[in-house]
Amino acid sequence: MKWMLRGLAVIVVLSVGYGVLANYVPRARIAAICVPAEVLGINLGLVPLNRADWGYLKLRSGKAGLDALRDLEIHGATDKIRQTSVAVQDQWLEAGHVIPGGPFWGDTVQEKETRFSELRMPLDGKTLEQDLTPGQAIPERFWQTYRYRLQCLLPPANDKSTRSECRLSMADMNGDNQPEIILDNHVIGDLGTYIKPVARHRLVIYQIYGAERKPFKMPLCPVVLEQIDRVNFKVSQQKFDMLWVNDHAVNFFNDDCLIYENSAPTLTSGLNQAQAMAPLLTRIDLLPSSKPIPLSLAIALANRSIVLPSSMEPPFIDQTEWGAPSFQGLPPCFIAHDPDACMAMVADIDHDGRDDVIILDREIHKDVSTWRLATLLMVRQGNWTVVANHAACAEKDRNLEDSDVKLKPVIWRSIEFAGRLYLPGEPSDSCTQHFLYL
Repeated sequence: MKWMLRGLAVIVVLSVGYGVLANYVPRARIAAICVPAEVLGINLGLVPLNRADWGYLKLRSGKAGLDALRDLEIHGATDKIRQTSVAVQDQWLEAGHVIPGGPFWGDTVQEKETRFSELRMPLDGKTLEQDLTPGQAIPERFWQTYRYRLQCLLPPANDKSTRSECRLSMADMNGDNQPEIILDNHVIGDLGTYIKPVARHRLVIYQIYGAERKPFKMPLCPVVLEQIDRVNFKVSQQKFDMLWVNDHAVNFFNDDCLIYENSAPTLTSGLNQAQAMAPLLTRIDLLPSSKPIPLSLAIALANRSIVLPSSMEPPFIDQTEWGAPSFQGLPPCFIAHDPDACMAMVADIDHDGRDDVIILDREIHKDVSTWRLATLLMVRQGNWTVVANHAACAEKDRNLEDSDVKLKPVIWRSIEFAGRLYLPGEPSDSCTQHFLYL
């Protein structure tokens, strides 16, 4: 009996001694023992959240601690534990530690280790408004991964100049009968960098990849409030074909709101200047497999009835810092009355029974940039309309006549906002040379 009591006493002394040593000498902790013990104490409520050693789990227990935090995020005993785990993973820093960008800071060097009271708890996604149709429900598996990781940035409560909300919706964006989940961060009001109040949407679309959902971002171009009737976006069921030139996608419906190239034409593409081009349209060379340019486009050009787009990007307060609105207007070769300066592709790219016209101007060389201005003209509400301009990739000194030109069907459904279409998930130019700021 005595030897059992002595053995028990030794175990107690060793346990207490190790606990004291580990408490005052962190390097003495054994992660395989201390991490499960810390997690168990948190889940059972034996250790209050504000007394738990989150810094040990995040910074001083290696992979075991980080895995434990991730497990607490998904399987924590309470919502508060799961929410706190995400905050610790994103924000808990030690002295001199640098976080390379985060939801609340840029690159930050801490002078001291984070305290629990300094944590900013992430948004609970289940509290957001859900715009769902009857029968739709956001899967619980989605909440396990993203409940506290939805990138929804709301303005401060005392900000009276803007109104912001985040909402969740579901829509089948790619025709696979598995609805994507769409997070819409919607802001209306004075954003400071624009001259007038604007409406802006920043979408995050969660697409199914195997057993998981992966997000990609789709910001929609801001629009001056007074220029639109409604501020909500909608998903269209319209199908499109996309033009590809030498394996570069000419995507008129991406989220490029600005052309930063300082050699881009200015907005002088007026109907009066282009009127004399009407009888010369038949002299524009056609790309392979193109149909002839419709006579109705020449008539519209002669009658000056082509609808030009209004500015899609609100003017900035400081144009020199933020760039200028993207070029919008008739092709430069129309203004110059030079049919030899461009080529055309004519096809029904939106499958509405009417041919659409894409004009590709001659190459522009600027420093290391080589690109073309592409212009899409379509019949909208009975009128020929300049739908979009796009800075398309070009290969220096390669003639368009010798290019590999194809039309490929688009998989993704389009999103419409303020009269402009977007194709989320579809490829755009893989080259970036025509954006000099890169």
